[in-house]
Amino acid sequence: MEVVKMGNFNLKSVNLNVLTKIYHLLKRIGSEKNIVNDDIYDDLKNNVEDTQEKEIVNALLDQVQVINDQMENMKWLNKHYKILHEFALTCSKTLNEDVLLKKAYEMVSQVMPTDSFFVALYNEGDSFSQLAFMMDSGEQYPKQKIEFGDNYTTKVITSREIIHMKRASQEGLYNTTIGDETSSCIFVPVIIDDHVKGVISAQSNENFAYRKEQEELLQIIGTQVINSMETARLYEKIYKMSQVDEMTGLKNYRAFHEDLSKIMNDEDEAITLLMIDSDNLKKINDNYGHDMGDRYLKVLSDGIKSISNEDIEGYRYAGDEFMVIIKSPLNDSVKELFPKLKDYYSKHPIITYDQEIIVSISSGIASYPDHGSTVDSLKKSADNALYMAKEQGRNSLVITEEIDKHMYFI
Repeated sequence: MEVVKMGNFNLKSVNLNVLTKIYHLLKRIGSEKNIVNDDIYDDLKNNVEDTQEKEIVNALLDQVQVINDQMENMKWLNKHYKILHEFALTCSKTLNEDVLLKKAYEMVSQVMPTDSFFVALYNEGDSFSQLAFMMDSGEQYPKQKIEFGDNYTTKVITSREIIHMKRASQEGLYNTTIGDETSSCIFVPVIIDDHVKGVISAQSNENFAYRKEQEELLQIIGTQVINSMETARLYEKIYKMSQVDEMTGLKNYRAFHEDLSKIMNDEDEAITLLMIDSDNLKKINDNYGHDMGDRYLKVLSDGIKSISNEDIEGYRYAGDEFMVIIKSPLNDSVKELFPKLKDYYSKHPIITYDQEIIVSISSGIASYPDHGSTVDSLKKSADNALYMAKEQGRNSLVITEEIDKHMYFI
């Protein structure tokens, strides 16, 4: 008789009845949740007498149940792969954090009880996490900080381990986050590149509401949504950098065209465009070098910043040419912006070699829709006015008075 070895045990005789029953159990793997119950344990153990053989049979039955649990887990996840795929598509198509978080909540709600649900974000080294999204009993809570302390979120972040509470009395209850306490809950750390990036949690008012494989599903969803949020934030950072002039800190040419187009499309009110050009940058560069020319442009841009507010935005358009969008019709307060700029520059001279250099500018003004109904036509009107200011001796402002480009000087 062949000797069958398992661990430190030798099965010297093969009980055909036991093997037949185990064979039939193996055929049932994946057909139901618990295929090895107490009756099966007792039945099979009664068919063997040797103590070591009983231990081997127990080990075989335990392994059969483990394989069955794994098959059940795979079947459950496969059943929800379509939802995961749809969520992945959403993550790839939107950069809106609110949309991503709401979609994550909707998805989790489809596959498990969610009397409460939240996603918290964490930056390594902080003493708090940021509650990015939370639903509790159908009510969405505002974003807020979760300070480190006696709560599950802190425990998950510091331990990097899943907490799965099956009933309220299983442990002394920690505070969840906010809202009412729940009976069973899963708190899953989201770990990306070996760094804890946050926590995702589903909670239910019922005991034993969750199964083991739902931990894995939450982990997948949490990783997807936080990865997508980090991508969105990186994109936003890069996008903002692409719209800002590095030297002056003002918005740039690209931002000007996007902003003006949007304002002209969205606003019913009149808009005024102020175009500014330095009067003597070339002379500064020739006499003092380009470093001094850069200082000159920075002071010029600082003056524009000094008159800016929620209705006035400045841009470095190109070289020493600047634009100012004013969400206001052409009125006396708009006309006063040029004197305010001149006053700023007189009070902020550039000191070099015991000399004072006062920034000097020429400007042209045009208003929408009177002097142009498109970005290009409005810009052209302001440019024509600026040209007239240069022609009349610089350090002055010219306002486009009529659509036929008739000008007068200030």
